[in-house]
Amino acid sequence: MKRNFVQLAVAGIGLWSALVGAAVAKYPDKPLHMVVPYSAGGGVDNITRVVAKGLGTRVQQPVVVDNRPGASANIGANLVAKAAPDGYTMLVGATFLAFNRATTKNLPYDAATDLIPVARLGKAPFVLVVPATLPVKNVAELVAYMKVNPKTASYGAVGAGAPTNLIFPKNTGTKPIQVLYKGGATAMPDLIAGRLTFMIQTASEVLPLVRSGKLHALAVTGTSRFYALPDVPTMKEAGVADLESTGWWGVFLPAHTPAPIVDKLSDELQLVMKQPDVIESLHKMGIESAPLPAAKFKPFFQKELKSYDDVARQFHLVVN
Repeated sequence: MKRNFVQLAVAGIGLWSALVGAAVAKYPDKPLHMVVPYSAGGGVDNITRVVAKGLGTRVQQPVVVDNRPGASANIGANLVAKAAPDGYTMLVGATFLAFNRATTKNLPYDAATDLIPVARLGKAPFVLVVPATLPVKNVAELVAYMKVNPKTASYGAVGAGAPTNLIFPKNTGTKPIQVLYKGGATAMPDLIAGRLTFMIQTASEVLPLVRSGKLHALAVTGTSRFYALPDVPTMKEAGVADLESTGWWGVFLPAHTPAPIVDKLSDELQLVMKQPDVIESLHKMGIESAPLPAAKFKPFFQKELKSYDDVARQFHLVVN
């Protein structure tokens, strides 16, 4: 009986391996879905549409961009975490995965265990921007303005626990009012109109508005100046410490997706991110193509999770 059980188990494993092998050999043989957990027009959406086009060309299958905004990006992230682990539903994630996990109680998914890091796509600094009509020309003047107007100074945020939005007021001695939005694009009309005092947002979302003169850039995060805004100082140069982190974007799949599918998708995305037209398109948006394969993206993501956990403890953050 024991021998028969072992033989059946071995046969079952062999059959499963054969089925997985067949699935990988055909993958992908139907449309892929890239879930964007924000509204259209924001930083995550912008890079996704460029990557989706390139990926579709490579794999010869339609790649559908599926915007699922809401709950600080948790609706879209949870949708992917609960999706079938077959490689056809992927999440385009960013720093929100780390700070949501660190600051939000009772999430229906765990970014550390329910999602598999597949490939990093790109990176860019965050940019501190103000309405062009606001009478400030630099960070020092913005800080002075907010201290004179403590009851009306406000900022737009996508995710209540974003470290940049917490560290900036703390390290400048200001207390602006936080206004939450489902995506950066939905906040821009209020910022341009002056209903918000400032935002610290990814470069790809604000760069076109800075170039058009609707917004004024005061500083960028990171350790060096941003190629697209060479005359704009870093936060450190502007006198604000501890704001050197930058934004990034990456693709994730549901946990338990077979490793061969993860590796195959990772390989395809590495090639997409090295295509000259993709690099050029992202460069114009203010995004640097910065691909990492699954083997390197995983430790990078784990480091991000720890970093945001540290910030959450430092600021005693719990959103709900």
